[in-house]
Amino acid sequence: MATRPPFKGFKRRLVAAFDLGTTFSGVSYAILDPGKVPEIKTVMRYPGQETRDSKIETVIYYDAGGKVAAAGAEIPIVEDSEDADDDDSDGFKLLLSNGRKSDIPADIPRTNLPPSKGIVNVFADFYAYLFDRLRAFISETHASGDLIWDSVKDSIDFVLSHPNAWEGQQQAALRQAAVLAGLVPTISDAQERITFVTEGEASFHYCVSSGLLLDAAGTNLMVIDAGGGTIDFGTYTFVGGNSIEVEELAAPTGIYQGAVMVPQRAHTYLKNKLEQAGSKFASIVDSMAEEFDKTTKKRFKGAGDSYIRFSNSASDRDSKVGIRGGQIKLTADEVAGFFDPAVREIITIIEDQQKHVRDRISIFLLVGGFASSEYLYTKLKTYVEKSGCKLYRPDAHANKAVAEGAVSFHIDHFVSSRVAKLTYGSRCTHVFDSNNPEHAKRASNTFVAPNGLQMLDGGFKDILVKGTQITEDTLFERPFYIISRFGVEKIECEVICHRGDNVPKWMDEEPELFSTLCTITADVAMVPKVKERGPRGDFCRQEYNVVLSFGLTEFSAHISWMDKGVQKTGPASIVYDDNLSVQVSQ
Repeated sequence: MATRPPFKGFKRRLVAAFDLGTTFSGVSYAILDPGKVPEIKTVMRYPGQETRDSKIETVIYYDAGGKVAAAGAEIPIVEDSEDADDDDSDGFKLLLSNGRKSDIPADIPRTNLPPSKGIVNVFADFYAYLFDRLRAFISETHASGDLIWDSVKDSIDFVLSHPNAWEGQQQAALRQAAVLAGLVPTISDAQERITFVTEGEASFHYCVSSGLLLDAAGTNLMVIDAGGGTIDFGTYTFVGGNSIEVEELAAPTGIYQGAVMVPQRAHTYLKNKLEQAGSKFASIVDSMAEEFDKTTKKRFKGAGDSYIRFSNSASDRDSKVGIRGGQIKLTADEVAGFFDPAVREIITIIEDQQKHVRDRISIFLLVGGFASSEYLYTKLKTYVEKSGCKLYRPDAHANKAVAEGAVSFHIDHFVSSRVAKLTYGSRCTHVFDSNNPEHAKRASNTFVAPNGLQMLDGGFKDILVKGTQITEDTLFERPFYIISRFGVEKIECEVICHRGDNVPKWMDEEPELFSTLCTITADVAMVPKVKERGPRGDFCRQEYNVVLSFGLTEFSAHISWMDKGVQKTGPASIVYDDNLSVQVSQ
């Protein structure tokens, strides 16, 4: 594999990656000095944490007034009874889901936010905490650290990682959170200095940049990033010669089957078991589940009975539910049942990804915090090796894969092409043809346009088809024209995505698989207004193209048009439906 080249910029910069995870978070960074090879480092020091660690618990404490009292490993200090309402928000990340409830298990653990806080505000508060930890670490550990920070604090490029399943709406919310957190001063600055990377692709960059794939040239491989809330998948192959160039082979995907689901299932199972037996210990199931998460889950390898100790009292016993001496016994099958839904869904994703790849996926890498589970690793290894493939689990440092990989994504840019995970397009109209059976059965959707033609609404025109391989500089154009009485100054165009494998022609085909991704708005005052005459009088015709880019991990758009034989372009704004709770504290 090629080595990283020196930084070619003319001024020192800092790139910082924030991996805000469901259960644990981390920050990695690289100081980019002109002419020097960038070195990726990770923040290893957090207040309240006894040992150096690349991860900090994703928990934030608020006082009764909604102000941040502490975060991470810190414990809030309760000074008087008025502060007794201090509460913590953990597991808040999954509240910023992609809104598709069918993808999210009903029993996934959620947190309650303080009344004065929206989810974007909580993200902002935790980003602010991570930003402060980054500043402190650089200032305290580097020689002349304060001078280094002062030289880069206004020119930091941020990379924010997120689950594979998240899309533009969540990215817009994260960008807003970054502004509220003070990472950048304005949304305009955020557009310039904040980029996004999926957790799956970040993990892949970590594996490449760390030298874990030195012998993988010419092979297809899958990275399985098993985190706290989600498990993300990316399938790649190496192309090219001297330089590292990678192509994505299948659309990235993710499932809500991370490590937090295991103790949640244990909690549900124990609660039902003890309540049905009428056991007095049903009232302390929370403590049992917490202890299960701390010890039993980590030790379980798939065989033998497991025990959850919830007290030190020898008199705590209930033989009918397996409680003796302050601990409850669970069989191997019972404990395996808490893990197996994740195992089954991972295998389903592996098989589905393989269907979309021409050659066999021969190497699998399991990274992330959930990868430390011996049971999960053993089950997947057994499955993979049955087909002659290999599953590798990098060393313990792989728990910082996303943060360090996100920095590598910014610096190294290994992935040269990606695969569209959805079909994108827009609503369209057709000139009504009564002899066309497809038109005839939709005759109720007809209308008369200003040019006098009878038009049929409800069509769908694809712009990018699911599964298409695209590069970062590939542009997709969709021609539009507007018929109006006097011309228009501003246009709005919905980008609609279809989640099925087929490419529909009409919006009433599989309507449940359609959803609006965003609305593109643009000023078209400069687009020529061509005057024409029709059966209903004079009208104007304006023709333009909406130009979309899907190649990076963030969607972008602009418009173009012809004016006297010269192609011109103009900016376009992307607006996402704002159904997220955003409250700005004063």
